Amino acid sequence: MSPVQLLLIDDHTLFRRGLRLVLADTPRVAAILEADTVMDAVRHHRGRPIDLILLDIHMPGLNGLDGVGVLQTHFPSTPILIVSGDDGQAIERAAATPGVLGFLSKAAGVEQIEAAIASCLRGERSFPSALPPPRQRRHALTPRQLEVLSHLCQGSSNKVIAHAMSLSDNTVRVHIAAIFAYLDVTTRTAAVLRAQRDGLVRQS
Repeated sequence: MSPVQLLLIDDHTLFRRGLRLVLADTPRVAAILEADTVMDAVRHHRGRPIDLILLDIHMPGLNGLDGVGVLQTHFPSTPILIVSGDDGQAIERAAATPGVLGFLSKAAGVEQIEAAIASCLRGERSFPSALPPPRQRRHALTPRQLEVLSHLCQGSSNKVIAHAMSLSDNTVRVHIAAIFAYLDVTTRTAAVLRAQRDGLVRQS
């Protein structure tokens, strides 16, 4: 297989240098581009042929997982591997985030790092073996529910949504309840964040 180009997004310079040293002798890795934040990655590397993005979770500005949608917009065909010192819930959040193919601990050894990168480059998921497969949604939102969701993302109240869509307040509440259940959230803010992350609404 031809050599690949990686993009490492992490605000810790020492970690970026360390990973570069670890992968220096890996024949498949032709180059490792670096960025401190998601937006820096977009500004400096958009348009370049990136084969895999390695993304930290906790960074200044846009959080790593919240930035996945931004990265997918500017690097649409590039898989993402989360690299973080967190575990547990962080792994589960990463596994449930569309566009993320794997999770790698910063404490991983050289063989684990190379194996995770190789799996993601093949388009395969790479998560700790104890992690259950992501929960599959049984159905999609209806066009009406997507319209309500779009209004939610604009910060509209139930009354405003009802007036704009010529619906009763009760019908709007029913739609919102269905949206919350589909997105597995309990608040409007969480629904908006999940909808944006999953690409269910257009971000202005």
